[in-house]
This record gives sequence, C-alpha cells and structure tokens, in this order.
Amino acid sequence: MDAASAEKERTSLGFWSFLLQAPFDFVWQYLRRYTPNLVSLSVFLIFIPIICTISLYAGVIVWSNVAVGWQIPLYLQYGDAVQPYSHAVLEDLSSRQTYNIVLQLVVPSTDANFALGNFMNSLRLSTINNETLAIVRRPAIVIPPKSPYFSGKPHLATIDIPMLDSFVPGSTKVTVDVKIGRQDVWRSLGHGEGRELNVYSASLKGILAHKGIRGLVTRFPTVFSVICSAIFFAILFSILAACLLPSILGSTSSNNIIEPSKPFDGSEHQPSTVPAEGQFPDDSSSTETDASDQQEEEEAKPSKSARRRKRRSAKNKNASEVSVKCSLIHSPHKY
Repeated sequence: MDAASAEKERTSLGFWSFLLQAPFDFVWQYLRRYTPNLVSLSVFLIFIPIICTISLYAGVIVWSNVAVGWQIPLYLQYGDAVQPYSHAVLEDLSSRQTYNIVLQLVVPSTDANFALGNFMNSLRLSTINNETLAIVRRPAIVIPPKSPYFSGKPHLATIDIPMLDSFVPGSTKVTVDVKIGRQDVWRSLGHGEGRELNVYSASLKGILAHKGIRGLVTRFPTVFSVICSAIFFAILFSILAACLLPSILGSTSSNNIIEPSKPFDGSEHQPSTVPAEGQFPDDSSSTETDASDQQEEEEAKPSKSARRRKRRSAKNKNASEVSVKCSLIHSPHKY
C-alpha cells in the first residue's frame, strides 16, 4: 500500500508540474525566435523615459537662463560729499542682453522739493576692474502728483528717469555709481543757501529691451522652453531609433526568410523496387539486366556497312534525277 500510494503521489505531482510548466514552455518556445526583437524593444523602451527626462531638464535650463529684468535699491549717502551718492554692484546679468536702465526716485510731496526745480542725476557703469562702460547725466524735476478722486493729496511722488536705452553690459558683473542733485547745491539760486533733494527711496531698474531673437525669447520664455524640449527630444529619439531600429527590423526580416526550395528531381519520385520481407536483392539479376541493356544499345546502333549502303543509294538517286532534268532541257519543244 505504501508503494502504491507513493507511486500515486508521484504521478499526481508529475501531472500538476506538467500542467504548471506546459504554459511556460509553450510561451518560451513561441517567444524564443523573437528574442532579438524583444531585447532591442526592451532597450528602446528603457531609454524612452531617460530621453524624456533629459529633454525636460533641457527645457528647464533654457527657461531658467532666460534674461529677466532687475531692480536694485540705492542707499544714498548724505553729508559725505557735495551731492548725495550711492554705490552698488549688479550681479548675474546677461552679458549680451539689452537693457533700458531707469532711475526711480520716490520723494515726499513737499513744497521744498517742488521749489527745487530742475536737478541733475548722474550714472556711471563700470566693470570690476574699474573700466568705464557708460557715463550719463539726465535732468529731472519734481512735479506735484495728481490726487485721485475722493481721496486726499498723496504724500509721496514717484519719478522715473530714463538713463540709458538699449544698453548691453558685456559682462555679468557691473558696478554702479549714482549721484543726485546739483553740484552748486542750489547756492546760485535764491539767497545762496544750500539745499538738497529729500528722497524717500531710490532704486535702479533694468528693463528688458525686446529686440531680435533674444527679445522673442525673453517675451515668451515658456513657449521657447517647450520648443527647446521638443527639439531635444526629437534629436535624441532620432539617434536612439537610428541605433536600435535596424537591429529590430533586421532580426524580424531574418526570422521571415524562407528557405529556397530544391529543384525538382525526377529521381526522387521514381518508383523503387523494394524487396519483399525476408528477401535480399539478387546481384545476378542486376548484372543480367545490365548486359541485356548493353546488347539492346549495340543493336540499336547502325553498322558501318548499312550506313555505306544508304549513302550509295542516295548518290544514285540524285544522279538519276539530274540526268532526267538534263534530258528534259535538251529535248525539242512540241507545239
């Protein structure tokens, strides 16, 4: 009973293992011939997310490196010189981008500022090595601001003074020197007392000048970053396809090659005499058949004497025909 039960268990285990293994064997046998295609396709699919990531990163780099406007505060120094002045450093500029530079002053709306009249504002831009890039002086005047409806008089007035148009720094780091006011400190006016412009805050702004291709990029940075990502993806995808698609298509075509059929040979379809069971082919019969075949071939060949007789009879026949024709030619015609 133990042996029978063990045999039954082995049989059941073999049956279940066959049921579980048969589908895998079938799938493996089916996919075995497509292994080169599947390997190339898997490599292709693995590289697609990498290409997408690199393309997105390229678009982000373009978007982050697009030039933008800037604004820095100016802290005016009073009493250290004849005119209030300020010194600052501009960093992270786009060396080839054009900027419109504007000096912005926020002054109190007081009668003292309104009574000053025109005053001068000077700007000097230089490199870190103290090489002058631009020097400019522009006049300005404080005008009482217009008060909006149903509100009181504003306490502050904003003055925007254009200093430079389409300025290209040529460097990523520039130093700024600003001076505000008249060099005579208004002593030539009135009773000769010195006066200064009261300033609440001052700043220097760089506004992007949208010119040329850079102007389009700075105006639409998101669109150009998306275009850059698409171009980068197309280039990388083309390179990947050029490297992997030939192997995929080549392996597919090699799997579809049909072996050339052999030319028809009648010998394959000639009936062959198979000896009966228990009998062996007789060598004597084969030799006899060969001898009879040779004899028939010799009999079929005409002998030399027969060929000579045929030639002589043909010559005699031709001679008789020629003589008959000559007699017909020389005989008189009867009318």
